[in-house]
Amino acid sequence: MAEEPRNGYQIMQEIEQRSAGVWRPSPGSVYPALAQLEDEGLVRVEERDGRRSYGLTAPGRAYVEERRDDLTAPWEEMSN
Repeated sequence: MAEEPRNGYQIMQEIEQRSAGVWRPSPGSVYPALAQLEDEGLVRVEERDGRRSYGLTAPGRAYVEERRDDLTAPWEEMSN
């Protein structure tokens, strides 16, 4: 989401692609995580073409920027 807003399905596809198929998240794990991020004010939801799209809020962007050096992709941690 730091790159561009995405809907839940696109997020799941992107994770699967970036992990080379190692991790294929389920809707049951992605949507609750998105709801929690929304509750925390880090993600905003927009309706785009009849679909809910998720993007970072200003506090969400600040969170990512402040921790960029510490944030690693989960699949990178698993492959080590």
